[in-house]
Amino acid sequence: MTSKIAINIPDCHVPWHSKSSWEILMSIGGDLESTYDGGVDEVNIMGDFLDFLWCSLHPRLPEAMSVSHTMKDEIAQGIKKLEEIRRTFPNAVINFIEGNHEFRLMRWLTKKAPELFDVFTLKELLQFDRLNIVHHPFGKNQLVSCLGTNYMLRHQPFNMGKHCAAGSAHAKHISLGFGHTHRHQSYSSKDALGREICCHSMGWLGNEDAPVFSYMDHTNWVQSFQVVTALNKDEWFIDTIRIKDKKAIYNGVVYESDL
Repeated sequence: MTSKIAINIPDCHVPWHSKSSWEILMSIGGDLESTYDGGVDEVNIMGDFLDFLWCSLHPRLPEAMSVSHTMKDEIAQGIKKLEEIRRTFPNAVINFIEGNHEFRLMRWLTKKAPELFDVFTLKELLQFDRLNIVHHPFGKNQLVSCLGTNYMLRHQPFNMGKHCAAGSAHAKHISLGFGHTHRHQSYSSKDALGREICCHSMGWLGNEDAPVFSYMDHTNWVQSFQVVTALNKDEWFIDTIRIKDKKAIYNGVVYESDL
């Protein structure tokens, strides 16, 4: 039976990503690409891949004002990471599911310089066409099928509460994977016809010690990402790769980073 495989990458907040988690992600991805028949079929970037700190309309605390990265640095590092993904997965469909942090660019332009809408676009700044990356804009109707299945993806949950996975399942009655919360949650239920609904909050791959996150409580933030294997539209299976203390285990192999 033929199957397909996808890697779902939640919030990295480049250049304030976790270097160790990124190394583990790419090591596992590289092994899947080389050992899986046909390689990895799909890579889904789940939003907030970049932080766009300098486009934020929120007041910046002194800690964030002291960071050394400029907007130009951030974009350059983002492109470098996207190039690495494309090199590692040369034949994969790469979906860039825009998050609210990337949307900071459009919000900033709307408020400060609407005349430049068509000059500074996310698609052009991050060179999506050159890297053959499919852009899915941020918004209320954002939904992307993972591997053509009924497991749908978007950046934000449909319920922002404490129980975001269960809330999203009951709000929209679809199977959904999302980022944004930086937490790991999974919830499943069945409807009256026995159809299973599963919702997953994927965690994140950022660096919680970065000064730009000093205003947030990190207690429940979890380093993790997803590998999805699909047999058909209705049959798909999710592995959540949890990263703890710069280590992860997948397929019985221990992956460890010294970064």
